[in-house]
Amino acid sequence: MRRNFIKSVISVPAASLLGLPAIAQPAWPSKPIRLVLPSGAGGGADVFGRPMAEFLSKELKQQVVIDNKPGANGIVAHEAVVRQPPDGYNVLISYSAAMIANPILQPKMSHDPLKDFTPVAQIGGGGGNLIIVNPDLPIRNIKDLVEYAKSKNGSASYGSWGVASGGHLIMEMIKARTGMELAHVPYKTVAQISADVVSGVLGISTIDSATPIPFLQNGRIRAIAAMSPVRLPQNPDVPTLKEQGIDYSIAPVYGMYVPVGTPKPIVNALNAAVNKWLALPETITYFEQRQNAPRPHIMSADEFARKQTSDVILWRQLIAESKVTL
Repeated sequence: MRRNFIKSVISVPAASLLGLPAIAQPAWPSKPIRLVLPSGAGGGADVFGRPMAEFLSKELKQQVVIDNKPGANGIVAHEAVVRQPPDGYNVLISYSAAMIANPILQPKMSHDPLKDFTPVAQIGGGGGNLIIVNPDLPIRNIKDLVEYAKSKNGSASYGSWGVASGGHLIMEMIKARTGMELAHVPYKTVAQISADVVSGVLGISTIDSATPIPFLQNGRIRAIAAMSPVRLPQNPDVPTLKEQGIDYSIAPVYGMYVPVGTPKPIVNALNAAVNKWLALPETITYFEQRQNAPRPHIMSADEFARKQTSDVILWRQLIAESKVTL
């Protein structure tokens, strides 16, 4: 009788729990979303990140808050998100070099972007970047750049937005193919690059395609090459590297990412919201005029993930040819 009594007492709570309805989880999003950008105010991701965040706030009916985290070729921004709960409230904007080149060059990083983040959406059409110079220099194309660098006997330098950035890797690849010498000067933000090229502190640099647009338009900076498969909308007179004899075809892109383990419905909801923004006529115009990039590509999260996987092969080839090591 004692055993039966104990069994009945133990079984009552279990039975009562089975009869309770499941505790409802709050619908996502139920609080503000943090959108972490790998550039400072006015930098590449910031240029499109702010109007996108404004649209997403309306579409998702929750405020999307910008958090600028520039530095270390995107690693600072990555670290701000990678260890956060995979619940859709910490979202990262990153770019190809940060997602793909970093883990290849730095296998002992504290995280692996390709394994620790889930791709959500490609942002933009894969526009590329620019090689720019101070207009006082006698450089109007890649041939001039090579001749100028060789005339300086190793004393010339160029800037980029960080070690192992796309601009760094591509310029090192050009150096390897042409035999010119240019010392690398890494910057933390592209806004600093523009200011130094305008002032003449820095004569030559790689830079994203959006930041220098005002200076290109008023002649305070000269673009000599587009590091992209096609010419850029705001610089149709600037030939690509391939048109100047440097066979290069990688189209770096920005993308949205969340920590791995984020529920698929949240990933799909973010993808749908971003793609809705990308499809707007005003967004297309914005990318062409302000981002200086081709028409955005609309992709599902799975399509974007597959593209990133295929891009790894191209970036490995670029890194091997550039001979960049860390």
